[in-house]
Amino acid sequence: MIGVGITVALLYLSLLPVPVQADLLDLTSAGSSGFMTGDTTGGFFVQIDPRATGSGVIDPFVRISSNDAIEQGYNTSGRPLAFDENSSPIFTHDLALTSIPIVNILGIDYRQFMLDINQTGVNPYLSLDKLQIYESNTGNFADPSTNLSTLGTLIYSLDGASVDNYILLNYNLNTGSGSGDMFAYIPDSLFSGEQFVYLYSLFGTQFGDTPLMGNNDGFEEWAVLTPTPPQVPEPGMLMLFGSGLVSLAFFGRKKFRK
Repeated sequence: MIGVGITVALLYLSLLPVPVQADLLDLTSAGSSGFMTGDTTGGFFVQIDPRATGSGVIDPFVRISSNDAIEQGYNTSGRPLAFDENSSPIFTHDLALTSIPIVNILGIDYRQFMLDINQTGVNPYLSLDKLQIYESNTGNFADPSTNLSTLGTLIYSLDGASVDNYILLNYNLNTGSGSGDMFAYIPDSLFSGEQFVYLYSLFGTQFGDTPLMGNNDGFEEWAVLTPTPPQVPEPGMLMLFGSGLVSLAFFGRKKFRK
């Protein structure tokens, strides 16, 4: 009887819709969303519906631009810069924790980051391969040695414990600079309250045998939105989100029992 019960339980769990159980989170279709493999911290990613933008709506804190397929960078007001960041203080500067909006989804508070990409319409796909978020009480950081560990305390990473995760984006879903292509929702509980936040990201390394996934046009930038009513998730996304929380709770409980 015990064996039968375990079998039934495993069968039930296998039928639960899990947002992501692979290295890739595919956000190339309209309204797609999900969690990442091995991410027990609960970071949640959403493809942004087409939206109107204007002056003062978007506040970029890091702009990354390169002529190469692979590009990377992080925000800081310090100079010199380490990677492919735009040197203008208008586009690349310190980010205060207090300026990052908090969005509540199903009772959980998240810090909301917005990513806007630029690709050619013919080759619209771009991979986001690294996303790391650091906290520090030191602003105006400048270290051209590219040693990311000196940015502060690492509080979030896109990669799981044993896998290198990446997100695939589609520029054609929401074309035009400033309109946004993805929301990254990072649980507010991960932030300890230090004054500054540094966000590092890497794009285009997944182009490999698929050149369409590398950087090919314009720039990528991370931004925060001014306080406005947040985008309300669609009912389908809420169901997906809820099932993801169930899965995270199950795996967290399993890990605790071990």
